[in-house]
Amino acid sequence: MPTKPPIIQTPATLPLPAHKEINLANGITLIAVEDTAQPLLTMSIVSRSGAADEDVWGETNFMASLMNKGTLAGERKRDAQTLAEEIDFTGGSLSVSCVFDSLSAHLSILSDFTDTGLDLLTDVVNNPSFPPEEIERTRQQTLVEIEQANNDAAYLSSIAFTQGMFRGEKYGHPVVGTLETVTGLQQADCQRAYSRSLSAENLFIAAAGNFNAEELGEKIIKYGIRSKETHSSASPKQSPDLQATQLQAVQRQEAKVVLIEKPDAAQTSLRMGFRTANRGDADFIPMQFLNTIFGGSFISRLNHNLREEKGYTYGIQSSIDARKHSSVLTISSHVGSETVDSAVSEILREMERLRTEPITDDELETTRKYMIGSFALRTETPTQVVSMLSTLELYGLPKDYHTRYLTELAAMTKERLFEVQQRRFSAEGVVIAASGNVEHLQQKLRNFGAVSVVTPSGAFL
Repeated sequence: MPTKPPIIQTPATLPLPAHKEINLANGITLIAVEDTAQPLLTMSIVSRSGAADEDVWGETNFMASLMNKGTLAGERKRDAQTLAEEIDFTGGSLSVSCVFDSLSAHLSILSDFTDTGLDLLTDVVNNPSFPPEEIERTRQQTLVEIEQANNDAAYLSSIAFTQGMFRGEKYGHPVVGTLETVTGLQQADCQRAYSRSLSAENLFIAAAGNFNAEELGEKIIKYGIRSKETHSSASPKQSPDLQATQLQAVQRQEAKVVLIEKPDAAQTSLRMGFRTANRGDADFIPMQFLNTIFGGSFISRLNHNLREEKGYTYGIQSSIDARKHSSVLTISSHVGSETVDSAVSEILREMERLRTEPITDDELETTRKYMIGSFALRTETPTQVVSMLSTLELYGLPKDYHTRYLTELAAMTKERLFEVQQRRFSAEGVVIAASGNVEHLQQKLRNFGAVSVVTPSGAFL
């Protein structure tokens, strides 16, 4: 009987399903993956401008929530109930959402109802009316959501972490806004956010499902998605190299501790992190590789140390939050309030170990197989593929990025990784954020850096 598991060869390439990119007559790009396996269409109209570009915290998310609550085009008017009834009749869904770097109007529908879906989607994108009664209804719903979030320990620690990492920058606020900012939002704020985010120069379209891409493009033009006035007026896409330069221009500081009150918390919600390589940076893929070893999988070093050996937590993980203007490696966990200082010490120790010691041969090969296998799982469906392709468009990455990604994983060496480890895993500039009993946490964490306290609205006390 064999005593060792079989050796599985690591593939160097995994071809993506066929896709098309079509420059439509209106100047907007359509990214399409055709698939006849199921009678479905999923389609998103994506803006490259999101909450990071807003003037008032939360206004873009608020505006996005209202886009399918009423439209007005000439003599044709649809209120929220009419829009809901028309999309429900098809068995589909229509929604609008935003994150920091983008806004997306998303349609999911049976392909037999493609024309109906496109009519509704384009109406919502082109003609939102932001009715006053819907503004008030959405305001109350949003305020309730924020109040509920302000009672969640993990959300509170994310607020503290955001202020420690991004205060004064594009990402230095919650996407949803705060109780104070949402209370003051009016129709004029929605209209301003709409004009900024839904400019035709910002848009591209991504679709997957049972259709012919050229015919779908013709229908998109038919139903009147706005056109670019001129190609030259578009804001140039920021190159990944320039983004990386801006990232490096942010001066590193001493480690700092940011706390936020969560009364009677039985545990401490802990977040830590530091700035790292941008998507277009040569270090980005090696950092993803190293993060998988550090805290990005269940068998990671952090989980083995703090969960299995020390018993400080039921689970700990790290991930790289890669945005247009900055990337951050973030560690998150819930730990016992009495052991929070010990947990922070162990996390910093693991960072220092990764900075100063090469990884093992086993870690190299196990992580390589895990990451390539994970990539394969993310390309199983047309919707997943078009989402990956949309990421390239959104962040201005080269068309062969995913091919290069797999090639680089297959060729990754310990020497290449160790060079990145030594430069990228410094504890300098680390932000340590925690929600819980602030008085207790100040005593536990004061030796790790200068301590600040913030409110749920992001104000420093």
